[in-house]
Amino acid sequence: MKFEQTHTHIFSNTTNSTAALRHVFKPTAMAMLISAALSFSPLANAMQDSDEDAIERIIVTSDLGQREANNLATSVAIVGPELMELRQATHLEDILAVVPNLNFSSGASRGKFVQIRGIGERSQFAEPINPSVALVVDEINFSGIGGLATLVDVQQVEVLSGPQSTGFGATGLAGIVKVVSNKASDTAEGYVQGSIGQFNTLRLTGAYSDKLTDGVNARVALQKVQSDGFVENIHLGREDTNNIDELSARVSIDANLSETSDLEFKFYHFDIDNGYDAFSLDNNNKTRSDEPGFDRTETQAASAKYIYENDDKVLSVAATFLTADLDYAYDEDWTFVGFHPDEYSSFDRYSREVNNHTIDARYASIAADSPWVVGLYYQASEQDLRRIYTFASADFTSTYDPSSIALYGEYSWQVNKPLSITAGARLEKFEADYIDSSDFTESLDDNLIAAKVSASYVINKATLFSSVSRSYKAGGFNPDQRVSEDDRLFDPEYNWNYELGVKGRVNTRSGIAGQLSVTFFYMEREDAQVSDFSVERRDGNAGGDSFIDVIGNADTGLNKGVEIQTNWQFSDSFATTINFGYLDATFGNYTRTNGSFIPKQKQAQAPKITFYVASNYAITDDISWVLELEGKDRHRFSIGHDERSPFTALVNTHITLHRGDMSLQLWAKNIFDREVLTRGFGGFNNDPRDGYDPAKPYYQFGQERQLGATLTYRF
Repeated sequence: MKFEQTHTHIFSNTTNSTAALRHVFKPTAMAMLISAALSFSPLANAMQDSDEDAIERIIVTSDLGQREANNLATSVAIVGPELMELRQATHLEDILAVVPNLNFSSGASRGKFVQIRGIGERSQFAEPINPSVALVVDEINFSGIGGLATLVDVQQVEVLSGPQSTGFGATGLAGIVKVVSNKASDTAEGYVQGSIGQFNTLRLTGAYSDKLTDGVNARVALQKVQSDGFVENIHLGREDTNNIDELSARVSIDANLSETSDLEFKFYHFDIDNGYDAFSLDNNNKTRSDEPGFDRTETQAASAKYIYENDDKVLSVAATFLTADLDYAYDEDWTFVGFHPDEYSSFDRYSREVNNHTIDARYASIAADSPWVVGLYYQASEQDLRRIYTFASADFTSTYDPSSIALYGEYSWQVNKPLSITAGARLEKFEADYIDSSDFTESLDDNLIAAKVSASYVINKATLFSSVSRSYKAGGFNPDQRVSEDDRLFDPEYNWNYELGVKGRVNTRSGIAGQLSVTFFYMEREDAQVSDFSVERRDGNAGGDSFIDVIGNADTGLNKGVEIQTNWQFSDSFATTINFGYLDATFGNYTRTNGSFIPKQKQAQAPKITFYVASNYAITDDISWVLELEGKDRHRFSIGHDERSPFTALVNTHITLHRGDMSLQLWAKNIFDREVLTRGFGGFNNDPRDGYDPAKPYYQFGQERQLGATLTYRF
């Protein structure tokens, strides 16, 4: 595999800049910013696309206009299959570090709670939740079920940062993450891939595609992943209580009905049977749980999409169905019976049944001078919860039935050859009914409006762009009976987002070629929704603390920063990617549930700096070496306590050997074994040895140093 191909596919539009090891990378980041600023005056002539025929056109399928990434007036990152293979990515959490200003938190077996530019959920204890980040797999909206973001036979992962409500409604407040699967082909092709690694890590992936009959193609993909994880349970003498055990399968059928119409079917099956035993009293990744928890999901989903194209008009209708059984539980005391005279013993389990149906109908014109699209979207969901809790007198049950219907559209004007303007809007009616076993009932009825206007100006094949958008997220309620009436309801959130950026190719006089994308953003949040909690000491001899999870509205919220994505081809054998994100995210004028007032505070899970640096060196035509550096600045875990994740920088490396249809990859993750924190709690003490006082921090740990090998055969 020639490196230039690898570079184009792996790092295309997946870039960012660095400013990590503070003093080492700060000059680099500043140099990139200066370069970006200069590129569009005297250096504008250097921004050109003389190699455009050799560069793959990457279509962003999550964009309403189905435009190329370099023509999109927003910050977009496309992670291709080569990068996923390099990073041994089996789940979305394995590639998030590549994208600027993108973060995640665990509190489960996986890092399945995503935050974009500081906005997004961090857990799912408070019920019900309307997600801020849309997670879409092909045509199906999996928002709120992040555990299903497994990566099997994927063409690309698209991350659109910033508000996307015109296209994705209430779930697009912070942005979207879309997983695009490989399409069925009309010729026989496929691959088998096997991987082994430390901690009893095994992975088997395979896909096969072929023509079933004239005009009908099919593709089958399967992935099985197993790993003991990085936790040792010293009470049970086991090293697999926080294990990974995941099966993902997909079948795709594409039928060409006529010269003008096509029909696409996709079927998905997920069987996730992971353990959840992550927290220890001594913060050493050695637990003492006598009832280790679990994080299970069994899901079936399907989609059908009809496409009719006549001249420059396209009609598409997509219908989806999803049914999921989610079972999440943990040992609340983190110890065993007999551990201490002042102990308590508690187990908390949340069993959810989710059924979701959607219909999305679009009619579009793909005329080059004035493309437009208009669509009608309908979604109905039923979410049933049963909570089985040691200290509850009876099981808690609830039913939440949200639905929405939306009319949306977008129109583009080619004002003149270099200037184009695009305007879009979405009108959504959101309704929800809720009832639970505590006799609490509530109904929501919100009329929500989103809009966006963007402009693009082309100079020598470089694109200057700007946009103004208004996005929304539906309101909701806090059903916990301990919540005061004043805190029972929370309002919808709206935000105004302003962006200015540039993207294009750079050819320097020294012969170095590259791609550059810089986006500045400024977002004002109105009635910003924040996740809060308060702590109560249990009555009697139960010991420990209980928690009241609450979502509330802060009067103000401000998220601003910059995202830089770059690729540089220094020679035929050496190239780099430098990705950088800067984020300043605060909220204020908020009264917590405990009565304390917050005039201004940093938003949680919003590191000021994120960075990703990768170098790829083609030692020979058949051997390549990749070295990666990824990291993020220190940041708060929650608004309810002051515990923070420290500054973290990880180094990964991979050597790949190609021989015909075979390839062997030797890989090492986190080679310096840096400590990685993926979730943190504070404001309480769970240790009976301390008398449950004073408060102290507790952490969930992520990727430890791990070595492994992967063998791939393509046919």
